[in-house]
Amino acid sequence: MSDNLTLAAIRWRKRRRNDRILFGAPKRLVRLDWQRSLAAFLPGSVFGYERWEANKYGTQSWLIFVLQAVHPKANFSQIPGVFPGAQVLLSVRGKDTCKAFLSHLDEIRAKGELEGNDPLLWQQISHRIQAGTSVGSLIDRVLERLP
Repeated sequence: MSDNLTLAAIRWRKRRRNDRILFGAPKRLVRLDWQRSLAAFLPGSVFGYERWEANKYGTQSWLIFVLQAVHPKANFSQIPGVFPGAQVLLSVRGKDTCKAFLSHLDEIRAKGELEGNDPLLWQQISHRIQAGTSVGSLIDRVLERLP
């Protein structure tokens, strides 16, 4: 694969782990085995990435990122499961916050494409989530712009 691509690990283990792509169009998807794959994104691509882990006591870690793939020589953040890294547009952690964010994604997905949104919009949503304010008005603005 090209050195310019950002790779995201996709892993699944029943009731234990689920690392998956929520949205975004990878340039290439490579299946390693029945539990693992790699998604390759071109620089500038925006994609959603979820990391979920549990044990016999329940959910232990739940993270959702909206990331923008960058050129390897650019500045980026290192995210577990994403190689070499990406620019973080939005980061959500915790079971309740992630469930709420997934419902917002479903609203946007029902009206149109998630990939077509401006990266700045994801950063605005992130800031509102961190501040504990409503993201409903931003979501409504996105839904109005979609055909």
